[in-house]
Order: sequence, then structure tokens, then C-alpha cells
Amino acid sequence: MFARVDTVYLENAGVESIVPSVDEVLSFGDTIIVRSANTLFFFDGRGKFLRRFDRQGKGTGNYRIIERFDVLPAKGEFYVMDGHNNSIFVYGFDGSFRRNIWIDDFVTDFAVLPDGDLLFANPIRYTGRNYHRGLWRTGPDGKFKEQLVEFDPEFAHVSINNPYINHITPDLIGFMGIEDNDKFYHYNGDSVSVTCRMVTDIVIPDELKRSDKVFTNPEREYTKCGYLETPRYLYFVNTNYGANLMMVFVDKSTWTTYRMYVYTGEFNMDKLTREPFPFLVSSYNGTLVGFYDSGMITESERFSALFPTITAESNPVLLFFREN
Repeated sequence: MFARVDTVYLENAGVESIVPSVDEVLSFGDTIIVRSANTLFFFDGRGKFLRRFDRQGKGTGNYRIIERFDVLPAKGEFYVMDGHNNSIFVYGFDGSFRRNIWIDDFVTDFAVLPDGDLLFANPIRYTGRNYHRGLWRTGPDGKFKEQLVEFDPEFAHVSINNPYINHITPDLIGFMGIEDNDKFYHYNGDSVSVTCRMVTDIVIPDELKRSDKVFTNPEREYTKCGYLETPRYLYFVNTNYGANLMMVFVDKSTWTTYRMYVYTGEFNMDKLTREPFPFLVSSYNGTLVGFYDSGMITESERFSALFPTITAESNPVLLFFREN
């Protein structure tokens, strides 16, 4: 399915390098950045620990939380989205604070374009507030430029699960729509196109579509989350919370489903780990990234045999699924 799969063991070089969880991974050149909650860990391409970045706090250049982050390698910068401060904080790769970008809207996801412009996404309808909704572009200063994708203004029932935006290539951005249309979009800097649409037999009643109350009847509702995309593959999770959870993995070259995990009732970890396939957590410029944490490995004889050097004190193991 892939040109190659690279396994990277993240070095545990002491207390400062311990990665408790893996929430996002971006890899470029010889640098890997792992987000674990509100901390970023920098490793080289072989997993050697480089440094830890944590500027959580008050005052200039400090964020409260990291909801999402992105990088602009050409300028040696990374961007941290902090919804509590309605800001994007921009730092140099050396950790120095460079600037703050004020966000005028409520935002659930963002991406940095090669020219420094920003893409913002928000699925939620707010009554009485003139927030943008859908997908829109701003300048490097965060000032609105153009609306790219609009959602039905009467449709209120949404999921706010991240992510919505992915870097498919450096110049192509993927965007997952919400439940009113189930479309997946591509944006190349000039235009927006619809690549595909998910079809489901779960119907959200009209009274719920226009209601701000969500998850009132899980057996009849659904949402999409966990969206990842590369030039060839599309991955997302479809669930109606009360009965089923479906992990969908699609080969876009043939539009066939390669993998689909289906659950009914309680979440069953044994079904997920029946084959040695990791949790997919990120996609960036043609590469899918999955991980195993040390507990998952050491508690399974089969996984321990696959990763014999891993102990309970080890950092997570990353797997990079590369298309070229």
C-alpha cells in the first residue's frame, strides 16, 4: 500500500524528553515535532531528542493551551492556535516568540499556507454573533480575505471534533465538511473542488438539524471526525455514538475501502489491535503518521515481539507511512 514504512523510536533522554501522549505529529526535513497536550517535543528524523517547547502561562508570547499547531518551514516558524486567547502565536524553530495573530472569529482548526496566509475552519452556527462559518482565508495578519466553503446557515447540529484541515501536499489543502453535506474538499490556493462525498443511511431529523441541542438521541445521530488525507489515501471516523463506530480507510486511486473497523456496543480494544496497525494521528505532505505507546506494546506479547527494545519507560514509537 505504501512505498515504505519508517519506524522511529522517540528517544527518552530524561525527564524533559518524556512524551506522555501523541496528539499531533508534523515531520519535515530532518525534524519531527510531536504535540503532547500543551507541549511540543522536537526530535530529529531518527528520533533523537532535541528540545522541549513549553510556553504555557501568562504574559507576552505565552499561550494557555495548544489546540492545533502548524509549521512554515520556509520561514523557520511554527504556529500555535490558542482558542482561550483567541490567538495564533508564532515562534521561531529556536523557540523565540515572533508575533501574535489575533483571531476575530471562533475557530476550531487552522492551517498555514506557503505564502503565510491562513486558513480557518469553524463548523458551529452562532445566533447573534457575526462569526464566519465553514472555511475561509485570511492574510498573515489574520484579517479576512475570502470565504471558501459555506455551510447551510440553518444547519445547527454539528460535531466539533478536530481535525478538519490537512496538508495533502505543500500546495494542496484538504478540508472535511460537516453533516449537512458530508463533502470532502480540496483547496489549491486558487479554487475549491469537491473530491468525494460520504453516503450514510443514518438520517438526522429536521428538528435536530435546526436545534442547538446535540447528542439528544445517539441512536439516530452521527458525526465525522479523525479526518486525515494524503494524495492517495483518505481516512476518517464515522460514528453515531450510541451504536456504531466505523474507521474508514479509502484508496482514492480506485475509490475502494481498504480497511474498515466496525464496532457495536462498547469499544473493544482487542478488535482494533487484531492486526499490528497503529493509531493514525496525523497526515502531512503525503505521509500518514501512526503510533504505539509503550503500554500498548509491553502489555501484548505479540507487540513486545515486534518491538523487543521497548520498556514501560520508553517513549511512543512512531510509524511514518510514506507514499514516495
